[in-house]
Amino acid sequence: MKNLLVRSIYKIKSTQWFRDRADEGDIYEHYMQMHKISLDSFKQHLQGDWEFVFFNKEVDDIQQVFQDHFFELYDLWKQGNNILYCGPDNLMIKPTKFFGEYNDFRMFNYTDPKSFNGIKHFLNADVRYYSADMNPDTWTEPLKQAENWDFSEWNTEQIILNKMLWNQEGRTPQNTIIPKMAYQAHGVWLTNDINQHIQRANAWNGCAIQDSHIIHLHGSRNAPNKLELMKALHKEFNENT
Repeated sequence: MKNLLVRSIYKIKSTQWFRDRADEGDIYEHYMQMHKISLDSFKQHLQGDWEFVFFNKEVDDIQQVFQDHFFELYDLWKQGNNILYCGPDNLMIKPTKFFGEYNDFRMFNYTDPKSFNGIKHFLNADVRYYSADMNPDTWTEPLKQAENWDFSEWNTEQIILNKMLWNQEGRTPQNTIIPKMAYQAHGVWLTNDINQHIQRANAWNGCAIQDSHIIHLHGSRNAPNKLELMKALHKEFNENT
């Protein structure tokens, strides 16, 4: 059994995500820069013995990324690995344990909106953990849904993964949602006015940013802005460590 930190950055030919993002410049390069900062923070703070697995290729559209990576992660899990998936726009700011802490599939905090598509507690999928010990049946319905991917819906991946999460025995909001493990910084923040945005984000998350372990910057919402914010936060928390 291995402990794996996994992420993907694909070069996407189409600039159409949930909108046309051509105005953001070279999105791939922005994400690669975020990835380097993010990986540095994980090397500094992610506890335990682990290896990094990176998927990198070129595809036509963003939904192909989500579908392909669903099966890539499943193949790694079938080999008997514990898997922590964290996208490149995540910054780890303090020592954090995942491996060996959970024995099923986990996500940790709401996304925006907090309820969606009949799912009352709709969680963000950019920080998620697959235990090697999770029940194999957990995959049965999600694999069927992934084979018939809805390419017209931006949230298809999160819908499938939320159903996967909440269909597990014993999962409740009270024993599942841990905002500090995936603090959501989804607004378009201006780096010269960080404190005002942090106050709003603290209220939305229900925890203070300085108490969080991982900050998810939501690079899909203005990648150049989020790259600059990531640089600023990485510097700030390193200076205060």
